[in-house]
Amino acid sequence: MSNIKKPALLVFIGIAVVIALMKPFAGLAPQGHYIGALTLVCLAMWVFKADSTPYLSGITILLAGGLIFKLPLATVTSGYTSSAVWVLIPALFFGFALVKTGLGKRVAYFVLTKFEPSYLTICVSWFIIGIILSALTPSITVRLAIVMPIAMSLVEACKIHDKSKGSALICLTAWGTAILPGIGWQTGSLWGILMMGFYPTAMKVLVTPGTWFAYMAVPWMLITILFLILVYIFFKPEEPLRLSRQAFKEQYGAMGRITRQEIMCGGILICAFVLFSTEKWTGVTTPMTALLTLAALIAVGIVKVSDISSGVNWDIINFLAVVMSLTAMFVSAGISGWAGPLIEPAVLTLAGSPLMFLLVVTVVFWAIRFIDVPWGYTTVALFSPVFIPLYEKLGIHPVLVSVAIIAAGNSFFLAYQQPFIMIGDTMTKSRGWSGGQVALAGALYGVAVIMGILLSYPYWKMMGLLPG
Repeated sequence: MSNIKKPALLVFIGIAVVIALMKPFAGLAPQGHYIGALTLVCLAMWVFKADSTPYLSGITILLAGGLIFKLPLATVTSGYTSSAVWVLIPALFFGFALVKTGLGKRVAYFVLTKFEPSYLTICVSWFIIGIILSALTPSITVRLAIVMPIAMSLVEACKIHDKSKGSALICLTAWGTAILPGIGWQTGSLWGILMMGFYPTAMKVLVTPGTWFAYMAVPWMLITILFLILVYIFFKPEEPLRLSRQAFKEQYGAMGRITRQEIMCGGILICAFVLFSTEKWTGVTTPMTALLTLAALIAVGIVKVSDISSGVNWDIINFLAVVMSLTAMFVSAGISGWAGPLIEPAVLTLAGSPLMFLLVVTVVFWAIRFIDVPWGYTTVALFSPVFIPLYEKLGIHPVLVSVAIIAAGNSFFLAYQQPFIMIGDTMTKSRGWSGGQVALAGALYGVAVIMGILLSYPYWKMMGLLPG
């Protein structure tokens, strides 16, 4: 991949120059061509960037270019003022607090001590750990930072060879449970926060934590369980796991008694989870809860002045804020209005059958993910205006459509498509799995998604969540 990054970047820049100069799309205003070309350059810089190059390199070009091509400042920076980003920033500090206090690691080892070690019980343990950590922080990077080192310590303790089936089973299961189950509630994953930034303004009021849970909880719990079952079937070694339960207890005991900071951190994050889940009754909105929780973490001394700059990855925060601005930029530049009539007829025709619609959108977004690598955000921004006619004409809720979008966003048929695979691989020092094992697991994830959608359809129908 590294050998083709520079040539590929130059090809994308060349295509962008042609689009800006030749203006080949009939009916699209010059400003739309310029912003489209600018977005293509920025996307290429993100996809083909060197490891040492920050996302900020593309971000500054997109922000400056948007202003150069006469987009209003409020439009170009709309992601920074959205409620989503003001949930995102505090939420990332929740994860920082879990790592700093050691509470996340304590939770993981505590769960592992409750089972007699085997490949099956370790998979079950990871599932429970994933749900608990998802309730405490939406930061997937933090959850991976907690579980992946523990997964590798299990591999080493069991004297399992690197990149063997046993190693891949333990590490991929830990990875999957850190990523997937939390999508079921709005603050259990960054997807629940970020999708609010992509929905058209008129759609945002339709999406509450309760609505998100109603549509998402069942499919993502099913997808997670199916993925774990398939990974277990295909990766389980013939030899039994050689590890005693006492080893887990010793690791847990080595952490010492629970500290005052861990207790305060746990209490604050549990209160936050309760408030996130009861917004409908308390009237305390998600941004309010997120900011108040961060204030509490600062007040008790868990987050200090020195942590503000280093506690979270501000490059990622800027990246996510800018991609959430793309929807408004595309609307202002006329790209959404131009693309709408091209996309809408096919989408509305297909949406006559909600089940077929979800399956086809999932597959189409899977294909797009081979190009739109950073989670497919650019495509989501372009697709977002279609949420309105889907709901107003056919009654298909934007959160239901998001099931397919997120399913594709999490896909990893090849390692380069999924940044969290690369993060997990880095955390295991490239010892947990091989490229072939990732490809197989990615295919199994795809099967789990299709099965999960099919199995969820009767539930959605029974609960009155589908039109008709």
